[in-house]
Amino acid sequence: MSNSTSNDNNSNWSYNPSTGAAYLFTVLWGLTSLFHLVQMIQFRKWYCWVLTMGCTWEFFGFVTRILAIKHPTENKYYAPSLALIVLAPIWIAAFDYMSLGRLILLFLPSKRCLGLSARKVALIFVAGDITSFMVQLAGTGFLIGNNPSPHDYHIGTSLLISGQAMQLFLFGIFMILAARFEADYKREFGGIGRERWVPFMRILNLSCACIVLRSIFRVAEFASTYPGPLVTHEAPFYLMDELPMIVTAVAFHFVHPGQTLVGEESSFRAQKKKQQAQAEDGDVMVLEGVERA
Repeated sequence: MSNSTSNDNNSNWSYNPSTGAAYLFTVLWGLTSLFHLVQMIQFRKWYCWVLTMGCTWEFFGFVTRILAIKHPTENKYYAPSLALIVLAPIWIAAFDYMSLGRLILLFLPSKRCLGLSARKVALIFVAGDITSFMVQLAGTGFLIGNNPSPHDYHIGTSLLISGQAMQLFLFGIFMILAARFEADYKREFGGIGRERWVPFMRILNLSCACIVLRSIFRVAEFASTYPGPLVTHEAPFYLMDELPMIVTAVAFHFVHPGQTLVGEESSFRAQKKKQQAQAEDGDVMVLEGVERA
């Protein structure tokens, strides 16, 4: 993995990128994307399409990265590679939020945490994640144009920093909710049944830590003045961005939500249908009571 700067003034790269490393991560992301698709179908956990999408974006990000390395002056390869790799972790973050909501739904009798229903927990976090996605997408748009001006570069990096900061804030709230979930469960059941969800929660915590590390790196990278070591060296990108993300993706293979979130009680859709059926039964009972009266 080369850390020297590129000698081509027209190159999109500020260092000499490693083709071997790009090929390695292309294979890793391709395999984990395929395996997550298989596991989603195997366990019938359809919300896992979000995790699969994040892995797939990483895969295509590296496919285009290889092309961008081979054609260093052509923005048509560099731009989509940058956009896909920068934005892909937002999908994985959304998967973490959706998983926490389902844990609350399945394992807490009140189906609430910090006064929020399980559904609201998922919706609020996903809405925040979408907002972060849109802000970072806008920022990326300023950076991937042909020869962005210093003004465009400043706006783009500012938006990306804002989007990453928003993601860090969301994960701070996520960690508070996760800790409260564990406390609420312990208060209700003590140590009984913890083995059903603790392994998956630990993987969620690992995923959270990896995405936070990656976000801190990206904030530092976008905020640094050029030329800086985070911009002119490739090693930090792999060590603090891609390594944490591939660890997260692979970890979910070993402790998949399909092994923890078992049954209709873990499905928002099934719970909604159940509530509607109960409401209809209640209406029928009321009507029968009126008729008897």
